[in-house]
Amino acid sequence: MHLITEKIENLKNRIKQLQTKGQLSRIEFLLDQLKEFILQENRERAFCGMSLICAQCGKEGKACCGKNIEFKYSDELLLINLLYGVEIPEEPEFPEMCFFLKNSGCVLFARDAFCINFICDKIKEQIPLEKLKKLRQLEGLHLNFQFQLEQMLKRFSGVYDFQNYSKLNCFRT
Repeated sequence: MHLITEKIENLKNRIKQLQTKGQLSRIEFLLDQLKEFILQENRERAFCGMSLICAQCGKEGKACCGKNIEFKYSDELLLINLLYGVEIPEEPEFPEMCFFLKNSGCVLFARDAFCINFICDKIKEQIPLEKLKKLRQLEGLHLNFQFQLEQMLKRFSGVYDFQNYSKLNCFRT
């Protein structure tokens, strides 16, 4: 079993706990807002031509999604994807690439800042900076909002419960 697959199973159990505690209802509105940011960003990515360039690289068997990038993903960001109904594969399709990369592209809806911010040389050469400006602004809004949602999920799990140090791994002996 892949380490990410094991992590995903644990996160599915965490979703059940959040539902039982009634905490998911507290973030439904935030999930809807984040979804809108991501959809706007995806439209702009297509409009400026970035999506076509990425798709062409994929067809050529090239991708900037290197091996082990999946380990950059926080539990909370993976949890957000699961809440959106993203189906996480059990095994990588391309063993020498990111676990989340499929023939159709990235399976994740909400992605890590590293993946969002990466712009390869081909994109830099083919798309004028002025065309990328709006996309970069949307990405900034998206990432800021996504970060806030991740922090809220951490608070739900007690990661930031400084009143109860025993819940914090860094204080365990």
